[in-house]
Formats: sequence, structure tokens, C-alpha cells
Amino acid sequence: MKRREWIKSLTMAGIGASAFLAGSGQASAKDPFSLPLLGVGESSRFDDGLKVTFLAVKNDSRCPINARCISAGDAEVLLRIRVGSQRPRIVAVHTNYKPRVVVISALPPGAVGIPKSYSIEIDTLTPQPYAGKKLRQSDYRLALTISVAV
Repeated sequence: MKRREWIKSLTMAGIGASAFLAGSGQASAKDPFSLPLLGVGESSRFDDGLKVTFLAVKNDSRCPINARCISAGDAEVLLRIRVGSQRPRIVAVHTNYKPRVVVISALPPGAVGIPKSYSIEIDTLTPQPYAGKKLRQSDYRLALTISVAV
């Protein structure tokens, strides 16, 4: 690939990514889509390139519904993300702390071009904690919101 084409590809990728992240609508970002509720260990597919598996709730310090708290707290959710034929990766997403959104490129490492990217965010995590009751992993249900920038 010629140097000029390579620079052009990188520039276009940067413009697409910045438009997507800024929400300016200049990139052709599809409307957000919510995956169905997932239990721990369950997977869901989004379009032909993305598979998401809900692995576990690693930490849940959200304020119990029957308590008064200084802050809302946070829950950390572990997901296994597989894009196309790439190796799966495990990512953590939070309900209130960072990172609240994970952006995954569909472009394999080392490839050049305008990437298709998936933005994954927690929509809901249920149930809410209840003071005096310990939640098991099997109790949790997770809904994710996914946006695509192409």
C-alpha cells in the first residue's frame, strides 16, 4: 500500500471514530440496539460480527434498595466479546464508574481501513441489591445497549 493511501485510510478512520464518539451524526452510526436480557453464562449475537457473553458480576457495591447511601455505588460486569474471527477478549464494564462504555473495533489488529466499531454499554443490571440478602451470580440479569459506527 502506498504511503499516501495509508495516510488517507488513517485520516478517514480518525474522522469516523471522532464523529462516532462525539455523537455528531456525521458517521453513519446505527441507532442503539438493546440485546435481550442475559443471565450469567448466556450469550447473544448482534449482526453477523459480534457475540457477547455475560460472564459474571465481579463486584456489586450498588446502594441496596432498602438503605440510604451517600453514593449510588457501582457494579462491575465481565463480558467475553468476540468480533468476527478475532480472538475473544474479556472486558469489564461498569454501571456508574469508568469504563461505562467499551468500544471494540471489528478491524483485526494490524489491518488498515475504515473500521466498523461496536460501542457496548450496560442498559440495566437486575436485581438491585437488598440489604441483608446476598445475591448469587445466577440471580443477575443484564441488558446491554450496542451502537455501531461504520
